[in-house]
Amino acid sequence: MTDPRIEAAVEAAWSNTFQFKEGISFPQYQNKSPEASAEFHKAITLALAAADAAAWRPIETAPRNRTDILAKTRADIFPDAHNRSGWNDRYVVIRHEGIVNDGFDMGWSVAAPVGYGGMPDEWFVGWQPLPAPPTGGGNG
Repeated sequence: MTDPRIEAAVEAAWSNTFQFKEGISFPQYQNKSPEASAEFHKAITLALAAADAAAWRPIETAPRNRTDILAKTRADIFPDAHNRSGWNDRYVVIRHEGIVNDGFDMGWSVAAPVGYGGMPDEWFVGWQPLPAPPTGGGNG
């Protein structure tokens, strides 16, 4: 199975090539020049991986205004035998609840009605903005 993100990126990049403007589709190019098309595909795959890695930012730079963000928890928050070890090494959507008038930091909360909050910065290895939601044809 191919990654739809990679395939979409390959198509977008291909649509800006000389070959595309000459009427050659990427599948046609793959048949004609398999080595060159494989290198093109690999370059797009590596570019997406680099962009994904660069998207992660230090938690200290995250917005603290109840904006939902995607965060990654550390792998060692709780010992394996602890009843909360399920928080270790997870991707979670969180938001910062703010800092109250007396300076108390409310910490991070799961951005869902589950009642879990007060998580400190130290729990997280990084964050990034949420991706754009799906468009068209959905049930949302």
